[in-house]
This record gives sequence, structure tokens and C-alpha cells, in this order.
Amino acid sequence: MLHRGIHLDPICPACLNDLEDTDHIFLHCSVAKNTWNLAIAHHWLPSYPFGSLHLSLREHLHRLALQKTPSLSRIALLLWSIWKTRNALIFRNETPKPMGTLLRAKRSWAEWKLRTSTPLLPNTTQLHTHPHLQCRSTSTHPIRWHLPSGGAVKLNCDGTKSSSGAAAGFVLRDWKGSFILAGTRFLEQAPIIVAEATAIRDGLKAALEVGFRHIEVEGDNQVVVSAILGRITAPWRIAPLIDDIRNLAAGSAHISFQHIYREGNRAADWIAKYGCTHRSVPLTIFSTFPSREFLFLLIDDNLGRSFVRGTA
Repeated sequence: MLHRGIHLDPICPACLNDLEDTDHIFLHCSVAKNTWNLAIAHHWLPSYPFGSLHLSLREHLHRLALQKTPSLSRIALLLWSIWKTRNALIFRNETPKPMGTLLRAKRSWAEWKLRTSTPLLPNTTQLHTHPHLQCRSTSTHPIRWHLPSGGAVKLNCDGTKSSSGAAAGFVLRDWKGSFILAGTRFLEQAPIIVAEATAIRDGLKAALEVGFRHIEVEGDNQVVVSAILGRITAPWRIAPLIDDIRNLAAGSAHISFQHIYREGNRAADWIAKYGCTHRSVPLTIFSTFPSREFLFLLIDDNLGRSFVRGTA
């Protein structure tokens, strides 16, 4: 910008120690250095990829490309994530967090790897079983949990049914994927559709009581979601619950309801199943992780872990 006559503060806003240029942002700034060190400590990169101090970033990348460095894709995505962190500081005054920068790069790399390594995406495979029978076409696509839009919270809900009975569960996370709370309720011998609707009712009530008014709700029961949206008449078993959900939704500033496949709703599925073992009829709220297994599911979601789902 200075070279083009645009007068801005040339000092790096992250470290406040040097002039901000391309090499400083990605290589020499203390924030960038901490991010590279963290990637190495977590064994995501084998070593620091920019050994010589006499080369520019562009020259480094050219050398790595010529050498066909196996980790080049990870390096590129970490550079992109460092840039995103820098922009978040400039435009939204967000404090740089090396772990958050690394997690965003990991999440992006995992999604890119899945999309480039799955041979059936996006092509279709034809299965010829008999020359006189019509071909059957199958395709696959990745399913994953997605962050809500900026400023919103995401409420994932699910119901479960086992030999011990039914239970409802929900998980509430913010726009950065951070855990806020979870809840579950044992419903004894209630039908599964009642458990699914109860999970949304309980979760929405909990989110509103905490103070959130911009809520994205996801559930993996198409009938319940369609009934809430008025696309179908609510089955009589859940009609009172659907009325409760609509009345609660009226208290939000912005709310959306969306169907999600079970593969993208694993955290809510886990907490609902936990309700079958916890067996508490009154609603139980968790403000901390109920187990390490649940925590690992949340981490998987934040890292962008995807699952391939087949469709006929």
C-alpha cells in the first residue's frame, strides 16, 4: 500500500514490532511463528518448511513445489489460515489465536482431502446387473457438521430409542464451534418421533433462556422438521410439541429449521443416547463436557470430519 501512495500505519498490528509486509505476516511475525511451531508440535507438519532466512515466501513456495514436498497442501492452507487470522484482527478486532488458526487449516485440509480422494465424487457409477434390466445409478456425497453463520448459534437435536426406553438430546454451539451447553431428558417408552420433537423443544427453550436470539436449528427427522415448517400436518403424537416449538420460535429475532443427515448430527445423537443411560426424566443440562468421548466428537466436527453417504 505504501508503494502505491496509500498512507496506512505500516507497523504490524499483531506483534507491533516490525513493518508489515508479505514475508513478515507469514514468516517473521510472532503470531505466525507461534502457529508454525504449534503445527509442528501437534505433528501436523514434520518440520518448519521455510529453513533459509534469505529467501522470500514466494521463493520458498517455488522451491517446495519443485521438490514436490508431500506437505505442500497443508502448508498452503496454513498460510491461508494465517491470512484469515490477520484479517480478523484488522476488520473485526479479534485477538489472534494460533490454535484457532491451526484448527481452521486442519478443517479446510480435511474437507479438501475428502473431496479430492473420493473416486465417486461427483461422478455416478452405473451398475449393470442384467442386459434386460434398467441400470441403477448410485452416487455419494460427503456429510459433515457446519459452523453457523456469524453471530448465530447452532442447535443440533436428536431423539433415540433403545430397549431401556427413549430419550431426547441437544447440543448448542456458537459461530466458532465452541461448546455452550447440552441437555438430555429420558422419556421412558415414548415413540421416537416424540423424542425427536422433544429434543428441539427443550433445546430451543434452553437457548432462549440463555439469551440467544439468532438460532439455527438442525434435526435429522424429516417429518418433525417438515411439520415445524408447515410443509405437512403435524402427526397427532407431536402436535402439542410442534405448537410449543412455534411459540418459542416467536421469541427469537431470527431462527431457521433445517433437516440434516444423521452423519452430520453425531454430537446430538451421542447426548440423546447418553440420556438413555443417565435416565433422568427431568431435563438435565450440561455446561461442561459429560465425557471425553463427547468432547472428541465436538473436536471432529470442528476439524471438518466428513462422512460419505450413498444415495440411489
